[in-house]
Amino acid sequence: MTGIEIAFFVLAVASIASALGVILFKNAVSCALSLILTLLFLALFYLQLGAIFIAIVQILIYAGAIMVLFLFVVTMFASEASDTELQDRIPWQRWVAGILGLVLVGALSYLLFTGTAIDSSAIATGGSLSHVVNTQGNIEAFGLALFHGFAFPFEVTSLLIVVALLGALVLGRKA
Repeated sequence: MTGIEIAFFVLAVASIASALGVILFKNAVSCALSLILTLLFLALFYLQLGAIFIAIVQILIYAGAIMVLFLFVVTMFASEASDTELQDRIPWQRWVAGILGLVLVGALSYLLFTGTAIDSSAIATGGSLSHVVNTQGNIEAFGLALFHGFAFPFEVTSLLIVVALLGALVLGRKA
């Protein structure tokens, strides 16, 4: 067996286990988190097949946006019985979450301050879209346009969406 086949079988077992978690967990939040894990495993399958764009879209759209929105709705309409439960069963999870948060902030800061290299052929031709599409393809042209030409409006739009979600949560919450 090659390494790719072993990775496939490990990924298959993990994705089946997380899919069973979607069905078998009784808590709705646990089911949603298990579904997010299943969607991430599906993205890893796409990466194994060489479909990097589909894998990224899978993570951004389904595991990122739709499932986070679903988690907001589930936690907003959850019964108030969870307020009377005992304290955290896993006391070390706050430390792990803090460390992972610092790693995320560090990685994002590194990416923000080092920047990414823009292809010199796009700059040399004046950035004409038809030339970039002919030389690099549609997906690369879309990525260059989105993350280099329209990065600020893209980030402002995402910030507005997050603010709208938080506003909806605050206004929709029971007193």
